[in-house]
Amino acid sequence: MKPITFNTLHRYVGIVTAPMLVVQTLSGLFLDFGLFRRGEGPMPGRAVTGIEALLVKLHFGPGLIDDAYHLLLGAGILWMAVSGWLLYLRGRRARRRLAANAKNRGIQNG
Repeated sequence: MKPITFNTLHRYVGIVTAPMLVVQTLSGLFLDFGLFRRGEGPMPGRAVTGIEALLVKLHFGPGLIDDAYHLLLGAGILWMAVSGWLLYLRGRRARRRLAANAKNRGIQNG
C-alpha cells in the first residue's frame, strides 16, 4: 500500500474541513447580516425560533459533540494554513532549483 504523502494529507484535510467551514461562514453571515437580524442587535432575553434557532445551533452549538466539531474545524483550519505554507515553500524551492539547473546547462552548452 502506498503511504499518504504530505500533499495528499493536505488535500484530504481540506476536503473534510471545507464543508464545515462553509456551514460556519454561512450561518454566521445569516445571523449577523442576513435575513434573520431584523434590524436589532442581539438581545439576551429575546426568544429565538424557527430557522434562526437552527442557525444558532449550527453556528454556536453547545454540547460535547458540537465542541468536538468546533475543535476539529479549528485544528483543520490551522493545519491547512501551516501545511499550505510549507507546500508553497517546497514548491518555490523546487522551481528555483530547476531554474538554476537550466541556467547552468545553458552556460555549459553556450
